[in-house]
Order: sequence, then C-alpha cells, then structure tokens
Amino acid sequence: MLYHKREYSLYSQLIKIVLLIYSLFVISFSAIFLFLNHNMQTNLYNSYCRTIDYCLTEIKNDLDIANRSVLSTLYSNSDLTELSCTDNILNISVCESSLQRTLNSYLLCYSTVDGLFFYSGRNDRFISAVRDLNSFFPAYFRDMLRSEDFSSYYREIPSKNSRYVLYQINGRYCLVRMFTYNNMIGGVWVNLDTIMKRLEQSTSKDTLCAFLNAPEMDAPVRNHTECKEDLRPVLEKKRQLVTYANSRYMKFQIQPAFCYGELLILMPYSQLQQTLDLHYKLQGVFIVLLTLCFLSTFILFSSRLQLPVRELYRISEAVKDSWQPENVKEQTVSRCKEVREINEEVIRLLEHINSLENQVLKEQLLKKEYELLSLRNQISPHFLINCLSVISSMAGTSVSRTVLKSMISTLAGHLRYTLSTKSFVSLAEEIRFVRNYYALNNYRYPDSLTCQIDIRDLCDNAAVFPCLILMLSENSIKHNLSTDTKLKLIVSAHEEQDKTGATYVHIRHLDTGNGFPEQMLDDLNRPNPAVEEIADGTRIGLYNIKRRIILAYGDSRGNIRFSNNAAMGGAQVDIIIPYIPYQDS
Repeated sequence: MLYHKREYSLYSQLIKIVLLIYSLFVISFSAIFLFLNHNMQTNLYNSYCRTIDYCLTEIKNDLDIANRSVLSTLYSNSDLTELSCTDNILNISVCESSLQRTLNSYLLCYSTVDGLFFYSGRNDRFISAVRDLNSFFPAYFRDMLRSEDFSSYYREIPSKNSRYVLYQINGRYCLVRMFTYNNMIGGVWVNLDTIMKRLEQSTSKDTLCAFLNAPEMDAPVRNHTECKEDLRPVLEKKRQLVTYANSRYMKFQIQPAFCYGELLILMPYSQLQQTLDLHYKLQGVFIVLLTLCFLSTFILFSSRLQLPVRELYRISEAVKDSWQPENVKEQTVSRCKEVREINEEVIRLLEHINSLENQVLKEQLLKKEYELLSLRNQISPHFLINCLSVISSMAGTSVSRTVLKSMISTLAGHLRYTLSTKSFVSLAEEIRFVRNYYALNNYRYPDSLTCQIDIRDLCDNAAVFPCLILMLSENSIKHNLSTDTKLKLIVSAHEEQDKTGATYVHIRHLDTGNGFPEQMLDDLNRPNPAVEEIADGTRIGLYNIKRRIILAYGDSRGNIRFSNNAAMGGAQVDIIIPYIPYQDS
C-alpha cells in the first residue's frame, strides 16, 4: 500500500479552514477598528484644536478692540487732551470724571479685558477702570509709572510693547500692553487667570493650562497650582497623548498671537474617552452583527459539511474503543448515504476480523499451555540431576547408611513435589521443600551453608509456581557453595499495595556469593530474552522462572528483577506477583 509523505485529517483540515476564516475576520475587523479609532481620535484632536484656536482668536479680537479703543482715546479724546495741557484743578477734575466714565463704558464691552488706564506724566494723573474693585493691579501700575523716569520710559514703550507683556505682581500674573501719545500713556491689562478660565470653559474644568517660555517669567504659570511636577518632559515629547502626574492627557502646544511665550494645554484623556464612548458603542453593535453573521454561517457550514465528518470520526473512535461489531452497531445511523455505507462496511470488516481473532486466540492458548508444560518438564530433570549429584558425592564418603536413607527419603519427597501436576502451590509448601533442599546440601557440605527465611503477613497462603524459590536457591548453591567460605541465603516475602489498592507479594532472594556478571544482568533484565542470550546457557532455570512469570501474569502485573546486592556482595532477585490465595488458585 502506498502512502503520501504527508498525512492529514479531513476533520482537522475543516477546523483549520474555519479558524482561518475567523482569523481573517478578526484581523480585518481589528484593522478597521484601529483605523476608525485613530481617525476618531485625530478628528477629536483637530476639533479641540479648532475650539482652542477659536477661544484664543476671540481673546485676541477682544484685546485688539480694547487696544484700538485706547489708541482712539489717546488720539482724539478732548478730555484727555485737556488733561495733558491744563494745570487748572477744576478742569483736571472734570476731565478725570469724564475719562472715568469713558473707561467704564469701554470695560463693559470687553469680556476678556480686566482693566484700562491712562497716565499723564505732566500733572501725575492716573485714571483707571477695573472689573474687580479689589484688584491691586491699578495701584501697582500707578506706582510703577510714578517711580520711573517718565521721559525715558515714554520713549521705550513703543519698542517693548508691540505685544502684551507678562507682569508678576504679588504672586499674580497679568498681561499688559501700553501705548503713548502726546505725553500720555494708555494701557490695557488682562489677568492671566481670566484667559485660563476662558480656556477651561471652552474645553473642560479639569484642563491644565500653563504659560511658559515668556521672557519675563522664571517658571511656568499654571491654572492648577496643586500640580507641581516638572513640565519639561511633556514639552519634549512630540506625541499627542502624554502622561503627566500619573494621568494621560491630550497635549496642545500653541504660540498665542497676542503675547510672548507659549501656551501649553493638557486636556484629560478621560474627557475625550467619554466622547469616544458613543463611537465605541456603535462599533460594538457592528461587532455583534458581524459575529452573528459569522456564527450563522459557521452553523450552516457545520450542519451541511462538518457533521458527516464528525460521524466518521465517531465511527473511528468506536472502532478504537472496541473491535466488537456490536459497539459500532450501537452508533446512530447517519442520514448521509456515504457515511451509512462506510458504517456498514466497517461492521462487516470487524465481524470478519473478530472471527479471525478467535481462531488466532485459540491457537495461542494451545501454544501457551504447551510452553508451560515444556518449562515444567525442563525444571524437573534439572533438579533431579542436581540432587542425584549430591547423593552420589556422599556415597563414597563415611556418611552413615541412616543419613543416606534420610537423604533418599527427602529426595523422594522432592521428586513427588516437582513431578506433581499442580499448577500452583502455597508459598508455605514451597518454603518447606526449600528447607529440605538446604538440608540435603548441608549433608554434603557441613557448616558451609546458612539460611534465613522471613515470610510475613498472609504470604504463607499466596499461590506461587512450584519450584519458584527452589530454583533460585539451587542456582545460588550451584555457583557459589564451597568449603572455603560460608554461603548465606536470605529469603523474604511481604505484601505490597499499588496506587489502585491491589495487593502484591514481593519475594526477595539474596545470597552472599559472587553475584551476576554484568553481561548476564543485561541479558536477564531484557523484556523478553531468548534462552540463547542468557550468558553461557548454564542458567536455564533463571530463564524458565522469568518466562513462566511473563506467560502467567503478563508484563504489566508480574515482574522479576535481577541485580547485585551492594551490602552483601551477592546476587539479588526480586519477584513481584499478584496476591492470589492458594484456595482460589
């Protein structure tokens, strides 16, 4: 059968197509959303720029009108001309009263201007009109003009007052512009707080305004004095959105036309966000509509195309769970003709496989029974030969006839035990014949062998194979017993439980001999070693034990591990098998 180099699942391909369509939809909408959001922010920024420009233009126009009014009064007002020429007290008083009324009427026409004044250097007369009667600005300008050298100051005003100049008076700031004519000085001033309030009214009460970089100021002038953080980092940033005092602001940096210096306006972004909320709601409605359209399309796609694929997948999962045809027959029959035909063909195929599997299983069971019988037939002659070797070696010695008779009687019991047709014996019966075997070897090699047996809990009644421990002891004695050194054998058994609560019997066999060679350990601990791989072939009993455990319990339940004990220096064999009472076996 030929396969393509790259396999794929139809169901996964359909899912990928759907996800691709959805991803394109999400990416497209995200791009549209970002574009609209950026466009709305730009439009709002430009809108507020126009609002601020309009407010500043109104302030400039108001100040220009006030400037023209002051100049017109300087040039053409008869009272002012009379005041600059006369020394008559009565005429001066009349002129001052008339000028005061004129200034008051002017002041009512300007919403931005906070005060107007005229000063006559010839007779030291100062006439002013102020919006705030408690303002200390008129007194300051009067004292300043009186303290200056009038002629020199009069000549400097035209060059220094082409725009409004910033003055700091008792911690307050105002913009002042002065004009000269015929030895008279006229002036207009506006409180800086007035300009900032106009800007706040046009934008927001939380708007932060600051005048800075004017020649006459040392530090920026702010409308919110509680904000003391440095504004220079904000000025250095070229972005529209900036962070100042842990808050986000929309930045507007403007050069007013009516004064020196710059005007920095920071509008809270939260105010702008409120304006954007309506646009976001409209976009949210648009998202919902598009999502509903996508979901309806996806549901239609699933019902018409994806559903048959899922039914095929369900049939595949049913076959994975069980190869029984009944499991597939229980599945709901599809309305799709092709899927129904595939389902019927799968059922027929599983029925054929099931019949073949039953035949193979019967053959495997027969083969397994034959292999177990063959292993038992290998063990019995092997043990018999070893025992006869012991008796033969003792027959030529000075051992008494009674001892040999006892040995032969013990051997007869062992032969009856090993040649019995029992599949299982209790661990207690196995240990009893192990002790007899130790006794046989003690006859041959007196004081050369000691044993220690420790069987705990209910292990006495555990079902084991005949000669399971006997073959291990026989192997240790055969390869390690000598008259020079004393061999010690230790056999122990105890119960263990796994995570599921199942009970196992752990049997351990230790000796103080030379241990297993490294190559033999590697061969014995392989999952399924062949008999040819077990070292030099002389330890077939160990192979038989491992093979019988694998055949009886499988790799998952029965386990045997060969190792060398570091403390005793000899061979160690650990056998773990399920606990089955001997009566139940």
